Amino acid sequence: MAEHLNHQASVFDLDDTLIGRGRTERVFGLAKGKVRPYRPSGLSAADIAKLQLNHNRVSEPIRSLEERISLIFHARRSVYQGVRDEFERITANGRDIYGNTGRSHKGEWVDMTEETLRRGGITAYLRRVFYTPEDSRASVSKAHAIQELASRYDGIEFYDDDPRTALFIARLFPNVNVNLVQHGLTGMLVSRQEMETFPNLRRVAVFGKR
Repeated sequence: MAEHLNHQASVFDLDDTLIGRGRTERVFGLAKGKVRPYRPSGLSAADIAKLQLNHNRVSEPIRSLEERISLIFHARRSVYQGVRDEFERITANGRDIYGNTGRSHKGEWVDMTEETLRRGGITAYLRRVFYTPEDSRASVSKAHAIQELASRYDGIEFYDDDPRTALFIARLFPNVNVNLVQHGLTGMLVSRQEMETFPNLRRVAVFGKR
């Protein structure tokens, strides 16, 4: 029997969109982005379609101390208050919900993330979470997931707090409504002119705190 899908889907990044990262980590990420400027991918939608990416859990272990420390810090994060109520409203309006994250698809990352989502009471609302394969940029992985979903739905809206990812997705998929989740300082990474270039891109308040 074919899986029943609604006609519309809402797709969410996780960290700083559904799951709080904390002000200190956010400021550090902003500073890192300013020091090491983002080089946008030249990939087209046709290039993305040719990629063979596995967004599902794999048994590959964590090998570096840096990644182990990152996992520990990510495990301390929690789902924003209010997300569950927002998800209830979205599903009541006939939309399917997906996660689309830059987190690794390695087993320990997936298990930790699923536990965070379970604690936040939102697991049942998510049809699937797309994780990022090893050696793939998060923005490219997210684009690949959105392209897969675009072939199954009449309309998609995508939420992400990273302006660079939002711009990339908006450029690739003009029919996808891209919502840039605005934290105060993150606006420094995108100009008004860049925002105005894409009519499918808009700023929104932090999800779950509106």
